[in-house]
Amino acid sequence: MAEVVGFVTTVRIMKHYAPPVEALHCYLVRNKQYRFLVRGIRTIELVDTNYKVVGPITHVRYGLNSLKIQATIFPMRVVSDYGGVYTGMNAIDWIIKKGLSYPRADVDCVMSDGTITSCMLRDLDLSVVPVVYVGADSDKLPGKPVSAIISIDGSINSDVYSSRVRHCLPIIYINEDEDIVESATHQVQTLS
Repeated sequence: MAEVVGFVTTVRIMKHYAPPVEALHCYLVRNKQYRFLVRGIRTIELVDTNYKVVGPITHVRYGLNSLKIQATIFPMRVVSDYGGVYTGMNAIDWIIKKGLSYPRADVDCVMSDGTITSCMLRDLDLSVVPVVYVGADSDKLPGKPVSAIISIDGSINSDVYSSRVRHCLPIIYINEDEDIVESATHQVQTLS
């Protein structure tokens, strides 16, 4: 057994920083370039029609567009002008509710490539709601942007969809006798 004298090995453990993620009990369905959140579907029907389906649990993140660089950032922590600290989903909620009133608030965030950065709220495009990104895995960043929530029975279950995700996504109402995804795709195209 060899002994090394005078040599110290330092191992730095880097903490993995990830933006907050919200687990929803619904499916992510893709048709062409559009992706939808939907609950209460019969996935066998959708799989048989070659739609891409992920679920029954999906993982949601909220991203904001930077005004200084062409990138989407995912807030992890906000420090308001008066020293209030908001982390995780509380940071997202605070940005949605009060962000325009506090442009000098500091935001610690992760970019879609995993780079950690900081900025002020005035550097982010708060004129639009955060973009909802959804994936099958809570560890993979960023996921795919979602176009809308599909409601089949005419209601949105607040136990499934948080007020946060309902605020950020349009809700498309579909009849059960319609092709769910084709009809939703057509409605999203008319919104654009």
